[in-house]
Amino acid sequence: MSNFSNYFEQKNYRCYNPTFRYHDKPRSDETAARLAGTSITDYVEDIIEFVETLDTAPILVGHSLGGLIAQKVAATGRARAIVLLNGSVNWGILPTTDQERALGKMFMSAGAFWEGTLLPDFETMAQFGLNKLDPTEQHRVFDLLVPESGRVMFELFFWMFDENQTTKIDYEGVACPVLMVSGSDDLAIPPSTARLIAERHGSLTTFHEAEGFGHYLTLEPEWKKIAKVCENWIIEQVPDVAV
Repeated sequence: MSNFSNYFEQKNYRCYNPTFRYHDKPRSDETAARLAGTSITDYVEDIIEFVETLDTAPILVGHSLGGLIAQKVAATGRARAIVLLNGSVNWGILPTTDQERALGKMFMSAGAFWEGTLLPDFETMAQFGLNKLDPTEQHRVFDLLVPESGRVMFELFFWMFDENQTTKIDYEGVACPVLMVSGSDDLAIPPSTARLIAERHGSLTTFHEAEGFGHYLTLEPEWKKIAKVCENWIIEQVPDVAV
């Protein structure tokens, strides 16, 4: 999120980049061991704890999994507005494309992945997440990734088997403006699926399909176009936000 953070700081916004637990260190066996069993609920608690240190409710900007977490936090009344950049699928939203189903099958072939940690291989990330970056940039971004809890991936992709309904959103509890930005070439969370989430948020939602963008739209060559879309929306929907 550094591109976005730097962009909005130059516009005189105060920006923060809180990190989910065990995600702030280089890859290591120790970090992977600590991640095992971690839930999305833990990450939501991390962000709530951070938000409560602020002197005003923030605008939460979340990419992918961060978009889901932004919705969960907003449902507690702790957000001024939320921006979902290719936000992950919520509980109850079924895949709409063959690519999404193929991604789920990959996890199914990994055995009891929910018991440990996962780091997708480069080929998978290049196909589903980094498909709009050139090969050199794909490798640079991939080398920055840390493992993720298998339980988190289970809660995301196999929500129908999650007895805790971890990714279920209290849509009525989200009473703030919502911007959903969906890359037209995002194979992991395509616009056809993202629109289903937008519909559940109702009239509070502004949906923007970003033509020619993939999943990692904050890192793609023309990322400033996405930042400008978000900036204009914030000015319109949250005009009195402190800057």
